[in-house]
Amino acid sequence: MTDEHEPDELSDDVVHLGNFAEVAQAWPETDWYGRAMAMLHYGVFAVERFPFDETFENELAATVALARCYRQLQAAWVVTTHGFHAEARNLLRSVYESAGLARVLAKEPKLADQWLREGKWFPDVRVRQWLSDVRRDAPAEVGQYKNFYVEASAWAHPTAESCMGQISVEEDHFFLNSAITFNKQSCRETVSLISATAVFACFAFRNAVVDEQAIDPAWRRDLYDLAREMSNNPMPHLDRDWEAEQAHYDAVMANLRDRR
Repeated sequence: MTDEHEPDELSDDVVHLGNFAEVAQAWPETDWYGRAMAMLHYGVFAVERFPFDETFENELAATVALARCYRQLQAAWVVTTHGFHAEARNLLRSVYESAGLARVLAKEPKLADQWLREGKWFPDVRVRQWLSDVRRDAPAEVGQYKNFYVEASAWAHPTAESCMGQISVEEDHFFLNSAITFNKQSCRETVSLISATAVFACFAFRNAVVDEQAIDPAWRRDLYDLAREMSNNPMPHLDRDWEAEQAHYDAVMANLRDRR
């Protein structure tokens, strides 16, 4: 048997979308998401053509990994607007993996070639090991990546935490609810997590390039300002002499020549 619906009755997820649209425009988290995605698109899709005889393995591998994380962020936003919050968190684990891997593949041509030719998945622990052994990140920083991955994995797998969202607790029983209901707090928390993951992807792009000074200073300044705004933290390690940075960038761009 199937539930009967009136022909013109909207599905639960569409009703959720309407409720979401009414309130989400006013959230700063929505603005953060839009700004981060605009910056990520600018960075990832700045180059669209990769000639066979001029493209290096690390260049192609890092780009497609970052492009995948961009699409996954879009998908996480879409499912969130329709009320599928646990599913959005599942996608965000893949965003983290794709973006984190991209910065490694960009720096390791042999690894990138292996990744492209063999088509094998590189587990996140291998990426974190590279951060420790090659990039020499502090153990505390690598530990933060591990903590996020563990938490994200708890939502990606059928744990009690990821599954119990289908249940509500009534006076003397659990109620298994098939309907999608709008929860403003849950929506906003998920949007905040999506926007934070999008900013992480932007930093992964920055770390994938040969040097951050190869990126337009205006892009980097916007990213650093957004990170400070979202974290409410001064982040002095992101301070730059932006006039000097712009002058250096303009001088380099003025002297670029076609590599052929």
